[in-house]
Formats: sequence, structure tokens, C-alpha cells
Amino acid sequence: MRLYKKWIIGFTILVISLSGMVLSCTKIEKGYLSPYVQYGNDQFDFIRGRVNSSASLMSDGTSMPFALTWTHIYDSAGNIVDSIFSKTYPVALWTATLLPTDTSYAQIMAKQSVQMVTPLTVNPTNGTIVTNAGSLNIPVGTYYMDMKLSNGSGSELLDSIMELVVLDGKPLEMAPEQGSFENQIALYGQAGVAETFSKAANNPFDAFTVTRLADTPNVLIVKVTDRNGVPFDFKKGEITRRPATGLNPIPAYLQNLQNFQPDTYVATDTGMSLRFPATPWPIIQLPEGENNYYNIQAPYVTIDSTSAWDPTQAGMYQGITDPHYLGTFQNGEYDYFLRFPLVIQVPGTYEVVIRILNVTHK
Repeated sequence: MRLYKKWIIGFTILVISLSGMVLSCTKIEKGYLSPYVQYGNDQFDFIRGRVNSSASLMSDGTSMPFALTWTHIYDSAGNIVDSIFSKTYPVALWTATLLPTDTSYAQIMAKQSVQMVTPLTVNPTNGTIVTNAGSLNIPVGTYYMDMKLSNGSGSELLDSIMELVVLDGKPLEMAPEQGSFENQIALYGQAGVAETFSKAANNPFDAFTVTRLADTPNVLIVKVTDRNGVPFDFKKGEITRRPATGLNPIPAYLQNLQNFQPDTYVATDTGMSLRFPATPWPIIQLPEGENNYYNIQAPYVTIDSTSAWDPTQAGMYQGITDPHYLGTFQNGEYDYFLRFPLVIQVPGTYEVVIRILNVTHK
């Protein structure tokens, strides 16, 4: 019996030893690489020059960690255009978190660093495609992106896994992208509105032009003129902040461009200018969104009186020859209120000229 037990024990030890030898010779699988990885949305439309993000990759159980990189990009004719997307451009990137207390130009600039980067990048761990201001240099069109997915199991080539649709957009947006212009008049020195000229999407009283003068520095210049192109003097106070309604309101004035970047604001005899630290700008939205409110003082303006304007009617106001023209309000009685939205999407130097078609500088 004892001999039998010894034999059983010895046999068990032999089986365990042989099993260990077999396992030690067997290659352990390092992971799984799915052949069915894809994007939930395999078309990424983005406006060039702005920060945009695509959907992330659906890895279909592919073992982590994995690395994803783009290998080639083709235009709609099938030509390899890797050089367009691999070229680097100077782009201001955030190096620290922007805090609510960071309100000055210097504080915001201290948290940015200009670096040479490609116009788009692919996050290697989740596949998200991110564009930056340098994408302004990518020609408008449709492109197709090949990628390579790698992990411990090997690598997989993903041909044309993403379609890139590069769209053009306005570097500086006003109406209708960010809202609408509004024109009102009020008794001189009072905030109560006497007459509203237009709140419709089709506002016939304001014509404006936006000119991007240079890539750097980040400067905004705004001029407000009468129908003849004569500018109102910000420095002299011909055009000022618009008073808020009510008795002793807090704040006393509605927001304007100066509120968004007060430490760089400069009033001139032909307009105003300021330096802005980053885009999109304004960086922090104020209670009235991106709207800016101004008041042209009664002693400096003659205002047309008009009949009701059909908001569905096309065209701009033509002054004395316009069928809506009813003469002018008595000089010195009414202030002119102007509201306009403004958002800068791409860094650069801009000049905005707003021409009010139903007023004359005096």
C-alpha cells in the first residue's frame, strides 16, 4: 500500500513537471488586434483655421495600449498630399489652465506658448483628430486619410478610414453667424427707447466690411461711420457706451468691446482698437453674449425717420431716395443706439468698418 501511494505521488509530480515544461514552451498571446476598427462617423467636416475635433476611434475590443498614426493623406483625385498636412506652422497653444481671475492681456498671454505644429494631429490613444489655427493653410477640399493601428499583437493598415472635408469660414464673424444688428433711437440722455428701426434678420440700415490685414499681431480695429463714410470719434465721445435701462442700473452700461479686453482698449478719433490674446475671442462670454452696445450722442448725428420695413424685403436702405424715407428727426433730440455681434475665430489683425445708412454725421 505504501509503495502504491509513493507511486501515485511520484506520477503526480511528473505530470506537473511535464505540464510546466509544455507551458514554458508555449507563446503567450500579447493581445488582440481587431480587423474591424472604425470611426462612428468616418467623415470629419471642419472649418479651416479653427480648433475642431473629430469623433474617436471605435477599437472593437483591440487590446490596450495601442498606437494610432496617420500614414498617408490623398486629395479627391487620389494624389498623395502628405506634405500639406505634415508642414508645421507657428500656433499659440495653451500651457496652463485659464482661470476666471485671468482677465488681463498679460495674464492670458503668460499661459500660452507659440510652437511649431502641424495643422492637425491624431491622438494616438483614441484616434481623435484635432485641428488648430494652422489649418488655415490647408486648401479647401475633400481628403482621405490612411492610418496604422499597432499594439503588442502587431499592426493593421486602415486604408481611407477617415474622410476629411475642409470648409472655408469667416475668420471674423458678425451677422448672421453670431446674431444680428439692431438700431434704435432714444430721447437724448435717456435710456428709454423711442423707436426701433429694425430687429429683423434682414437689417437694411447697417453695411459692414471685415478686412484681415495680417497674420500677426492679434489686433482688432473697429470704425463706425455715417452713410457717407465719415467716422464717429470714439476719443471725443461722439460714440460711447450705451446706458442700461432703469433707475441706477448695475452695471450702468451695457457691454461693449472694451469690457472684453479693457487693459488694451484704445479710443481714437476714427474708431477704437485693442489687442486680443487668443482665439476664439472673446474668450469669456459676458451676460449679453457676443453683442456690443454703443450710443451715438444726439449732438453729433442726424437721424432719418422711416416707415415700417418689411423684413422679407431684400436690399439696403437708400436714404432720401428710399420709399421708406420720411424725413429726419429734429436735431439734438435723439441718441442713436447700435448693437452688433463680433467673434474672432482666427488669429490676425482685423479692421471692421460699420457704415450706418440712416444717419449723417454733423
